[in-house]
Amino acid sequence: MDDQLQSLLAFLDEQRQRQAPHFPTVPFPKVLSFMGTTSLAGTHAAVGVNRVLGLQAVGERELRVRLAGALPRLPGPGENLTVLLVDPDRFQGFQVKTQAARAGGAAGDLVEEGPEGLVVRGSQIYTVHHSPYTMKFFERIPYDEVLATVGKVAFALVAVGETANLSPRFIFHHETKMARPVLFHGDGLALKTYMNLKSNRQEVRLVVDLETFTGYALRGTVEEFQAHQYPEIHDRICQGFAAGNWGKPSRVFRHAADAWQPIAPAP
Repeated sequence: MDDQLQSLLAFLDEQRQRQAPHFPTVPFPKVLSFMGTTSLAGTHAAVGVNRVLGLQAVGERELRVRLAGALPRLPGPGENLTVLLVDPDRFQGFQVKTQAARAGGAAGDLVEEGPEGLVVRGSQIYTVHHSPYTMKFFERIPYDEVLATVGKVAFALVAVGETANLSPRFIFHHETKMARPVLFHGDGLALKTYMNLKSNRQEVRLVVDLETFTGYALRGTVEEFQAHQYPEIHDRICQGFAAGNWGKPSRVFRHAADAWQPIAPAP
């Protein structure tokens, strides 16, 4: 086993312990991670971590997110930028999404660089926790609720790609196979992430320390599996869901990474 893989596995084991105090209502061994997906087959989302400088509602249709540091890249034609803001102690959060970039359009339509950091022009907000808005595809969430929930978070995760999506998932088991890390999780509902996975199984999984937001980005492929294929792991995922009072998972998945590298907040 090479040093990079050993360091990643040690980090996952460490996070299982370090993250536990954040989730006292889910008393089961786990690691919170974040799935980055796109809808364009064969592509991975470009992902990053940025420090949050502020949120500002503009009118009734725009939430501006001010970030420090550079983005992983600017959206190209047909791509959007997604900013994930999560309060892990509440296990609540939101995705703030820009519109898709227009062919021949200016990048400043979605993101502008000013003297006090980057400003992302969010045009749609989605919940990433159970709420009255979850089942509505075009959610309309009051800005006051967003600001009250995540207005003071220090860091954001960002993703760029076609229909870029970022959503949290608990890893209930990880192992190595042919010198590759493999992560296992379950889904309760078939929402935006699953819609991306139906057309593109390429995924970037982010696992970060919830205090510093340093960690790893794992590029690979995610596949749905059946209970009989990994019965013990399936049982662990079901136990984790039961510990959180979430019923049984509707689907279970394995993410096999092809490459992984450290990630940290952009300077």
